[in-house]
Amino acid sequence: MPAPTAPGPQKRSRRRKPDGERRDPLQNPLLSLPAVAFVVVAFFVPVAVLVTYSLWPTEAGQIVHDWTLENYTRFFREGTYSRTLVDTFWFVGLSSLVTVVLTFPFAYFVAQKVKPSRRIYWIMVAILPFWTSYLIRVFAWRNMFGDTGILNDTLNRIGVISEPLAFLGFSRPAILITFVYLLFPLAFLTSYITLERMDPMLLEAGNDLGASRRQRMTRIVLPIARTGLVAGFLLSFITMIGDYVTPSMIGGTSGTFFSNLVVNQFGNSLQWGFGASLSLILLASVLLMLFILRRATGAVDSAGEYTRRYVPSKARGLRAYSILFVGFLYLPIVLLFLFSFNDAEYVGFPYEGFTTRWFSAVFDDPSLRDAFWTSIRVAASSVALSVLLGTAAAVQFARTTGRTRNLSLATVTMPLLLPPVVLGIAIIIGLNALGVQRGLWTIVLGHTILTLPVVTLLVLSRLEGLDRNQELAAMDLGATPLKTFLRVSLPQAMPGIVAAAMIALAMSMDEFILTFLVTGADTTLPLYIFGSIRFQVTPILTALSSLMMAASFLLVILGALIAFGRGRANRTPGAMQ
Repeated sequence: MPAPTAPGPQKRSRRRKPDGERRDPLQNPLLSLPAVAFVVVAFFVPVAVLVTYSLWPTEAGQIVHDWTLENYTRFFREGTYSRTLVDTFWFVGLSSLVTVVLTFPFAYFVAQKVKPSRRIYWIMVAILPFWTSYLIRVFAWRNMFGDTGILNDTLNRIGVISEPLAFLGFSRPAILITFVYLLFPLAFLTSYITLERMDPMLLEAGNDLGASRRQRMTRIVLPIARTGLVAGFLLSFITMIGDYVTPSMIGGTSGTFFSNLVVNQFGNSLQWGFGASLSLILLASVLLMLFILRRATGAVDSAGEYTRRYVPSKARGLRAYSILFVGFLYLPIVLLFLFSFNDAEYVGFPYEGFTTRWFSAVFDDPSLRDAFWTSIRVAASSVALSVLLGTAAAVQFARTTGRTRNLSLATVTMPLLLPPVVLGIAIIIGLNALGVQRGLWTIVLGHTILTLPVVTLLVLSRLEGLDRNQELAAMDLGATPLKTFLRVSLPQAMPGIVAAAMIALAMSMDEFILTFLVTGADTTLPLYIFGSIRFQVTPILTALSSLMMAASFLLVILGALIAFGRGRANRTPGAMQ
């Protein structure tokens, strides 16, 4: 018998542990830490500085470090600001409500009256304008309104009117129409998501029990859709409450909203402390409205589990309404493209012939080329940061549960809930407090804050649907966590990552409100367009707008095809039937 040997270091066995005892190394919270830290430093710290500045007065354009509530008492003492805030809330609330009401029939038609296999085409048609340039969509409607705008001019030429209609001029009705146009995709998606989960057999049962069409709508459809309707109203409200561009471009003399007063404090007025207090009052008012609305609507039951049940129905009225709404969405875009090829020195009718010289003029403008390349550099940098930080965070979020994970995810996505005007003001005040000059990097910083939450959520939605057993099998065979992620997880998640990057690129190339506030001497393409609109609307501007809109369409369509194409290709034949 061999002599016993002294105990020594034992080689770790690669014995496979039971599933319940395994620990996934990719659950490490260090993966999400860079994204969380970035949002804390670039978002929460500027907001904290904004709060501090609101408690300091401004004298001769300089912040005085004396603690006071004067900035807040001034808001209540001077009635102009409080009246404008109430007026803005009323008008934006009305616009959001009108948007939700007008888009509901369209969402109901797509979710319940269109075959499941064809719904994706209607969805793409509905949301595509949302991912195109916000500023260009406003510009497209600006061409429609005014005493000499396309609508009044066309009605005058065909003899319907003899003088311009005030309703179609630069006025509050024009702002309302433009707001509905801008907000439609948000309201549509939130209503559609809940309506798609409604089992159509509920309506059949109600009909069998003798319920009228109105009763089925009020007692079955609307209670189920309430979640989407409230969410659509809230998203629309938050999106437009900080918009200071649309009112000033479309509203004429009646286009001064509360956000315009806020931005003015950081312009010639140089009242930074008062502007900070106005920003926080706007933010607090929005949060209070959300709280009141939440208490008023109460808890909302789940819309139910998704089912692909479909009851064939012609629904001619809903189909006609939906087609007309699509026409409303694309009419300004079609006219914009049409006028880009019009061989005339003006924007509008009559059409004097086909030409491409305005597109040649776009590429011959050195200032425009510089603005374009600035936008490309900003977009490339912000998208790279967002994809790097967002993907790493999504990898960890997809594998963990609990309060820490939920808190980290809420932190990363928090910028989505803040109006860009407040975020932009918080950034410039934070930079001022640190004595840092604004430049190209501040635009990259702002765009990354806006795109990081979107990238994180899109990649997370892709990763949560992957099979973890492939990763565990690779690590059991000796692969390191990094190699497992690169060889197994990353290829499967790549469609979602590419789609997120394309959507983030479109967002960055389009962003104006935040960019206008945080830019230094650099000019991006949206800033160039805004400056051109303020002086003169020319066919060169319509050609540039057409090119940007076509590029956005292409990016979003490619992103959607990549995101959905892989999943469609992987379906089994039985699932596709």
